[in-house]
Amino acid sequence: MEAVINNIAAPAWLNFYATVRSDSYVMLASLLVQPPSEDLLNILQSLQWDEDLPEKVDKALGALRQASRDYSLAAIQDEFNKLFVGLGSGEIVPYASWYRERAIQSFPLAALRTDLIRLSILRQSESHESEDHAGALCEIMALIAQNLNDVPYATQAGFFQQHIASWMMAFFSDLRLAKSARFYRVVGLFGSRFLEAENEYLKYGANTNAP
Repeated sequence: MEAVINNIAAPAWLNFYATVRSDSYVMLASLLVQPPSEDLLNILQSLQWDEDLPEKVDKALGALRQASRDYSLAAIQDEFNKLFVGLGSGEIVPYASWYRERAIQSFPLAALRTDLIRLSILRQSESHESEDHAGALCEIMALIAQNLNDVPYATQAGFFQQHIASWMMAFFSDLRLAKSARFYRVVGLFGSRFLEAENEYLKYGANTNAP
């Protein structure tokens, strides 16, 4: 997994980004699957990171940290419920099937489940969301992005393009524009900037001979 880091044509920020991408997916998943806990809010409020990130990601991460300090836990949890809770009643429907086909549990979910079987990733029995939920997909990407799992860059890039890039940029854009979004407007900003960086990172990785 070191080939992308040692590629002299790659931007310098990839070195540090490679160490935080899995954690960034975990953070997004934690914000999208359920209302944030007090522990998560405390983590966001005290975020520290290396400055060697893409400028847009760095600024969006700083904005997220500040937003976590500006809004109370109760206000953020209420906002989450208005945005996401209840099919047809929440402002945002955070599923790939909905964004790609305007249907729930349609072909995108079936295709995703096929790819998850190939990757030997099983759905957790306690999960209340289908695998094509935005938060669930971030959890999956966090898993396959971990070096210890040794998933080839080409495989990561293919999964990302098929199941993330195909709709989640539009999702984060909608989140930024949602009527009820305050704190989550900044989550949408960070999600957009992070996925832009992830797309570039995986392009470098997929063009190497890394396993």
